[in-house]
Amino acid sequence: MFPLAGKGFPGSSDELGTAIHDALTDVVTFSKKSSGVSVEGGKFPAVKTLRIDLSGATVNINDPPPTPKVRGKRKPGLTVDKLEVLGHPILYEKSKADLELTARGLSFDYASNAKGDPLLVLTDAQEGHVEIRIKQDDLQAMLKSAATLAAKEHGVTIQDIHVDLKAAGPRSLEADVRVKAKKMMMSGVVHVRGRADVDDELVATLSDLKVEGEGMIGTMAAAFLKSHVIKYEGRKVPLMTFSLGDVALRDLKISTKGAIRLTASFGHG
Repeated sequence: MFPLAGKGFPGSSDELGTAIHDALTDVVTFSKKSSGVSVEGGKFPAVKTLRIDLSGATVNINDPPPTPKVRGKRKPGLTVDKLEVLGHPILYEKSKADLELTARGLSFDYASNAKGDPLLVLTDAQEGHVEIRIKQDDLQAMLKSAATLAAKEHGVTIQDIHVDLKAAGPRSLEADVRVKAKKMMMSGVVHVRGRADVDDELVATLSDLKVEGEGMIGTMAAAFLKSHVIKYEGRKVPLMTFSLGDVALRDLKISTKGAIRLTASFGHG
């Protein structure tokens, strides 16, 4: 499902590209190097290729807009022979991820949300595949940056962070983050544990967040880190900038070997 900018439905390929691009700016900040949104070939509303290039774009995960919901009647919209959504990489705060979605034989309906804003709803796909990949080094760098900022207020230095990840089912991931902290001549260890569950909209929900300390410094650090970590309990982190509408994912798999790698398929193929 793609939100569309403006109040009316696009009447041409150019209007479609602009409506998708401008709506995405509520969720991402495009890089000047990316090609943005391009619509090529076909006779509108039959489109040959729809390509969305999010490479270098920064995703807003602190205040994302609510997931759009269809209200009222829908009507036939457009067909797309080939869809590509690329992000090599997409930036999430201090981290980055690679996204690649390819699909063919797609049908979309036009619809509206409760405010009357236009939506493009995916109703069918012949074949599709999506892959999201986050390197463990990127994840550790993001967590170290966040922990360093929180610890600095208390005169604590973060020396090292190690992330231990394991799949807890086809759609779930468990993490044990070991943080080594130092204050003056003393050091300690903090463990931050948690879980992420991925739904059909490719949104990860964080839960079961716990903070425990080892040693005097570790216990002290855990006490002030807990207030920062607990704010993320129940936080929903969108892994893509749009939903798949009426089309359900299948064969969703999460791997943690060297990187977090999520793959899934959709459509009839």
